[in-house]
Amino acid sequence: MLISVVLPVYDDEAHLADSIDRVLGQEGVDVELVVVDDGSTDRSRAIARAAADRDPRVRFVPLPENGGVARARERGVREATADWVWFVDSDDSWPPDAAAQLLAAALASPDTDLVVAGARATFASGKAPTSTEPPTGPPVPGREAFRLFLAGRITGHLWNKLFRRELLDSIDFTPARVQSDLAMVAQAVAGARRVGFLPVTVYEYRVRSASIITSRSQRAESLELIGAAVESAARQVGPGTTDTAEYRYFVTRYLTLSGIKDAVLGSYSPEQSAEHLRRLRGRLGVRELVLLARRRDAKRLALAVSAKVSLPAYRRLLAVADR
Repeated sequence: MLISVVLPVYDDEAHLADSIDRVLGQEGVDVELVVVDDGSTDRSRAIARAAADRDPRVRFVPLPENGGVARARERGVREATADWVWFVDSDDSWPPDAAAQLLAAALASPDTDLVVAGARATFASGKAPTSTEPPTGPPVPGREAFRLFLAGRITGHLWNKLFRRELLDSIDFTPARVQSDLAMVAQAVAGARRVGFLPVTVYEYRVRSASIITSRSQRAESLELIGAAVESAARQVGPGTTDTAEYRYFVTRYLTLSGIKDAVLGSYSPEQSAEHLRRLRGRLGVRELVLLARRRDAKRLALAVSAKVSLPAYRRLLAVADR
């Protein structure tokens, strides 16, 4: 059976050729590689075009200008022809049997629309690698999987997941400039009939110094878009979902605390930073602190308390937490 692998690229000539070869070298499964060039200005476009010219499994989709990775992924899904879609990034790595293992897990249980596997993150800074483990057990209904997503048990990354293409046809590709993956995952999980789990590491995410996730650019607009997408997905799951402890925990740990970090570290004017902080610190009430305590989320509880009572203490704690 065929898998469509969607690979968006923007100005990554250093890694693109190798990533194309690693996708085409997947063992035990047929792959179609859709390379979407998001308006690159380096040799990425030429590399992708040459790959398509020499291998019929490669489809090259050039976009006229840079519009962001969410738009590029949306176009890649529209161009895909397989029943299953896997997203990869050009500067990461994955084993030769990753696609086959994901597909086997997807086909093992009827009505599975999404498979969540393990992943590993490595850091150019020298920080110790971290691993992401999926939940264990048999496939679960999308409603239950969405609760796992809100609690952080299912992460908002795309590349350790396999999606039924019909499922992706039903979501909005939220045009957040950073971490648009999370909005996509929320919608896909909420819309899935069943979500399966694969306790295997299928992906290595390489966090480089130039990665957008490590930058100090402004993220307030992206966080608002992601918050709206997750709220919409929660309402799709069912009435009352936005009133649950799981939903409040997501809002606190992801939107509020990430927003405070962004306000402190982002490239805002002093006036903008002060306004963001005033609004976000106001969201940290006793209920939110108790929620973090009950979840035994000591790191985020410490950050929340310090952000609420002393910004200098928060900055010191944040520096330690990010090491």
